[in-house]
Amino acid sequence: MKKKRFILLELFLVSFLTVFALQNNALSVPAIPNESFVEGVVSEYSVVSSNLIGIKPEQTLYRLTITIESSYGIGGTPNFLSSMTGQDIRFLSKEKLSPELFGNKIKATAIYKGDERDGMYWIRTIVIIEQEKAPQ
Repeated sequence: MKKKRFILLELFLVSFLTVFALQNNALSVPAIPNESFVEGVVSEYSVVSSNLIGIKPEQTLYRLTITIESSYGIGGTPNFLSSMTGQDIRFLSKEKLSPELFGNKIKATAIYKGDERDGMYWIRTIVIIEQEKAPQ
């Protein structure tokens, strides 16, 4: 009788741990500290409510899409953008960003926050390095 109880208890524990491990966020690992310099052309500028992208509390965010031309890690940290050259990547900022960034080549500092399943790139310290040429 004790052996049956022990087996049932083991079966229950194994089942419970399996269900727990299969939940969406049960095994998520946060991204390691990272920071990169990124250069590229701003191909999209928008102001969005954080509610639209699942960030709480509600706040105004600035979103840039940048066509990546180059990137490199800062201070020995990983460069999560190293394989993204030529791609359009979305970045967010809590700091107010000027619409004048649109169409210009910029250099900025970026970090990735999230885990291996989901996350976002955040951008700061933006400098325009090449102005878009005005139509003549």
